[in-house]
Amino acid sequence: MTRITITSDTDTLVLNGNRTWEAGDRRLILKKDGIKGLYGSPNIREKPLDRPQMDGAYWPSRLTQESRTITLDAFAHGLSSVETMNLIDRLNALTGRALTVLVEDSAGRRTLSGWLAADPEPLMLVTQRHFEFALIITCPDPYKYGEWLWQAPQAGRVRVDNTGTAPTWLRFRAVSHITRLHAVWGDAEIEWEGDTGELLLDTRDMIPSTGQITADWALPVHPGKTQLTIQTDCSTLEVGIRPAWR
Repeated sequence: MTRITITSDTDTLVLNGNRTWEAGDRRLILKKDGIKGLYGSPNIREKPLDRPQMDGAYWPSRLTQESRTITLDAFAHGLSSVETMNLIDRLNALTGRALTVLVEDSAGRRTLSGWLAADPEPLMLVTQRHFEFALIITCPDPYKYGEWLWQAPQAGRVRVDNTGTAPTWLRFRAVSHITRLHAVWGDAEIEWEGDTGELLLDTRDMIPSTGQITADWALPVHPGKTQLTIQTDCSTLEVGIRPAWR
């Protein structure tokens, strides 16, 4: 069974894939075959460039993917007319807000982020107690992410494991006094300086919660195991990783 939770800064809606509801059950139900764009992987953006006066084409210097668009077709059943109109207001209120989409199924818990790209267009059925709707969500980052896993370095080293199929970015978190952080993994190297009792640094944007970056050659962690070498004066530093899937 699939369960999809959509969270904004003001509300949370749950779409349930279990269609064996009974009269009076107040749930949002996903239609049969009502999930599109979630279980595949977005197209590659690059196109082959023809080789002049030669057969074939040149390979792109790199291959990158488009953003992801998810369509969720669902219906609401067993509501009073007042509950129906309140729910329609809640669906429309998702417009213009950042949304987190949590998918729970046999693969586990995976998360995407995006915004509502089109009118939900609730369609009333027979009475004001049942209606259909569609949520079309654009996710600029096409990857699906798992839960964060945090580890503390031992003797200046820590091994992280990206169990997914796509590159992912690391985070560094300190909750005690820290003035310096230097980390190296593969061809990547970062360095931070400051004086604080709490630090959060995401290597995706390299914008620390405080202090300043003095070296920025951050790279994502590819699927598989990666070892980091860390130098710091913080006693409670942790390294976070969440697996990513295409």
